This record gives sequence, structure tokens and C-alpha cells, in this order.
Amino acid sequence: MNAIKSLLQNVVKTTPHSYETAQGSQELYIDVKNKNNKPDVVSSNETGKTKSAVVLPVIDQECKQLQETIFDLIRGIIDPEKPQTLEDLEVVNEEDVCVYRHDEELWVRLIFTPTVPHCSLASLIGLCLRSKLETCLPERHKVDIYIKEGAHSTADEINKQINDKERIAAAMENPNLRELVDKCIADEG
Repeated sequence: MNAIKSLLQNVVKTTPHSYETAQGSQELYIDVKNKNNKPDVVSSNETGKTKSAVVLPVIDQECKQLQETIFDLIRGIIDPEKPQTLEDLEVVNEEDVCVYRHDEELWVRLIFTPTVPHCSLASLIGLCLRSKLETCLPERHKVDIYIKEGAHSTADEINKQINDKERIAAAMENPNLRELVDKCIADEG
């Protein structure tokens, strides 16, 4: 938790597409879909011409470190139905955790993959992920949780549920559901 707070305090004020350098501000367009985990960056200069380069701004290094921390937080969540963790069941993986800065706010986008396309516990898994992040991350963040596209038959409905603050609050008022979520997200040891 202290590591997360420390990272947030040291992040440079920027947007997901720009960063501050000693020479001034530069606008970046980043493609993170390549296989070497280094963003391809196209930067625009004052003449309007663009050039390509592989750049890892300081902000990306800090977000990458926070991404790893977030994955460490969620990887040990126990599946509501099985004794394995979400990582063991390949419901979550580090590549599907994205951390970036938007204005002055830290945004987390998390995508998970239910084990079967008709998983009846996908909403509960989403609730566990959200609860774990809300209890472990500082308040300066926005979390969006989604089911991987094509991985569940009712993904759109579930995505709306797990990203609606009022529905989450109502669900967590149910003592039985709260107990189950707390059991799944409890730290081991």
C-alpha cells in the first residue's frame, strides 16, 4: 500500500498522450499492441512532420510499476467456486491490467476472462476485483473493469453492473455477499 502511495506522489502531471521533458512538453501517440512490451511512439514536431521512435517516458515506467503492483494485488484473489486463484485459472493476467494518467487522475483498466462463456459467477468475480482494488488503492484513481470481448455471453450487462457505483454499493450491503467477497479477497497468510 505504501509503495502505491509513493508511486502516485511521484507521478508527473501529464495526460496519457503527453509527458513533460527537460526540453518542454511533447505530444505522443502510443501503440501498445506490439509484442515487445515497448510502446511504439510517433511524436509530432513543430513543422507538422512526424517521426517514429521507441520511447519509454518516465511516466510509463511508473505506470508499469504500478500495473505490476495492481496485478500482485489481484492475482491472489480466490475464485468464488474453486480453491484456485484467479491467476491460476487464467481469469486475470498482467497484460490485461493497464494503468495510465488522465489529467490529474490515475486510471486503471482491468480486463478479466471468465473460465467459461456462461460463467454465472462473472459478476461476483468483477465485484471481488473492484473490492480488492478499492480497499488497497488510494482514492486518486478511476477503475474500469471489463470482461474480455467475446469471453462471456452476457458481457455487456455484467460490464454495466461492475462499473456502476450504485449497483456495487447495493450489492455490498448484502451481508452474505459481503462475506463471500471478503473471503475471496482476503490476503493469504
